[in-house]
Amino acid sequence: MMMSARGTLLSSAACIVGAAASHAADLPTRKSAPAEYVKICNVGGMAGFVIPGSDTCLKIGGYVSAQVEAGNLKKGYSWSPGGQGTALISSPASLRSSFGWTTRAELDLDIRQQTSYGVLRGYTQIRFENGNGFDTDGTGAYIDVAYLQWAGITAGKTASFFGFFGGGYGWANIFSPAQAEGGSNEPDVLAYTATFGGGFSATASIQSPGANSFSATGLTNNGSSGGGANFNINTTNYGMTFPDFVANIRVDQSWGSAQLSGVAHQVHVYDAVGNSLDKWGWGILGGASFNLPTLGAGDKLSIDGVYTRNAIWYSGIPEGLWGENGAANGNGLAMSAGDTYSVGGGRWATPSAWSAAALYEHHFSAAFSIDPEISYAQLNWSGSMGQLSSNSQSWIVGGVAHWDPAPLLDFAFELLYENTHQSTPSLYTPTVGTIDGKLSPFPNNTDGFAGRFYITRNF
Repeated sequence: MMMSARGTLLSSAACIVGAAASHAADLPTRKSAPAEYVKICNVGGMAGFVIPGSDTCLKIGGYVSAQVEAGNLKKGYSWSPGGQGTALISSPASLRSSFGWTTRAELDLDIRQQTSYGVLRGYTQIRFENGNGFDTDGTGAYIDVAYLQWAGITAGKTASFFGFFGGGYGWANIFSPAQAEGGSNEPDVLAYTATFGGGFSATASIQSPGANSFSATGLTNNGSSGGGANFNINTTNYGMTFPDFVANIRVDQSWGSAQLSGVAHQVHVYDAVGNSLDKWGWGILGGASFNLPTLGAGDKLSIDGVYTRNAIWYSGIPEGLWGENGAANGNGLAMSAGDTYSVGGGRWATPSAWSAAALYEHHFSAAFSIDPEISYAQLNWSGSMGQLSSNSQSWIVGGVAHWDPAPLLDFAFELLYENTHQSTPSLYTPTVGTIDGKLSPFPNNTDGFAGRFYITRNF
């Protein structure tokens, strides 16, 4: 009897436990929410990720580019010390490299957050380079651009508000003011931009006329992150007392864009015997760009023209090709590019310069495109007393072809040709003018071409 009761109790307990287990299996399971390691954000049209512990949106980008480049070499010339206008010295082409490699890497950091006065943005491009031969020798790293923008204010190292489309589509420049983002010689800027609706805006800016960065140790030929707007021939600059003053008005609409710019540039220099000059140079630029979707998706035609007086950089001439003032690849004699020239006895020569350029971007398909470009520049000197060429002309023509077989991967080939002609200085006569101490004709003409093949992976 006792055994029978005990068995009944054990069976009942087993049934109760089984029923409870069955009921528990039917209940929903509670799991911990997955950790959110990356939070996506979009600020001012930029997609990025939130920096943990903040309301700041960060986007990381950049590129890696492997390049080979080459160009033709000819004998180079320069004025001998104390022989300006009468005596030249030559250098053989064999002393320069006609082939080379360059590897570039860039890291871009774009940081944005919303404020009650609009987007607060900080942007930085850090560039690393290694080169050997034709284009760049040595290794270096530098800040290409670094600036902040907020409520119409732009401050930092960034593109000049004077230029329109910079130096063109290629790594080497055509004649056009090229202190543009990605062009490696952006100035320090403090600017305010007012927008008026309908795509219209106006900017007032001050910018540094001096060198735009340090020269990285061992890095030559490209001047690291670039020189400034001061150009000297036989003069030295006093300390900076004024910045360059830049202003523009601009319109950006569905048809394209247009811009009118002006600059005032102080020339404050002295020569070897202490004569000094303090005057203001100036320049004016006009440009327009037209979208041409009927010719191809993304097609665009851009033109600009500029005139300067005592402000040679803003003419675009010092930016042409490798920045050699018409002496492509070091060939021939460079044009006398300067903001002024000391003739002696307290007398100063005046340069006036102008250039015009055109770019066209044509897309055959999503993978194939070509960017032809052409520019012409002219430099005139008055009051040089026959020591300088009174008239110089140079033109550059070429383009870049692109094949993009995969997103963010670009194979490109660039080819540019430059031709320069200079008038004979009036002091350089058949009975006086010498090269390497021998009576010789003046080298009026020079030319050169440069090609580059590069593979770039953007990210």
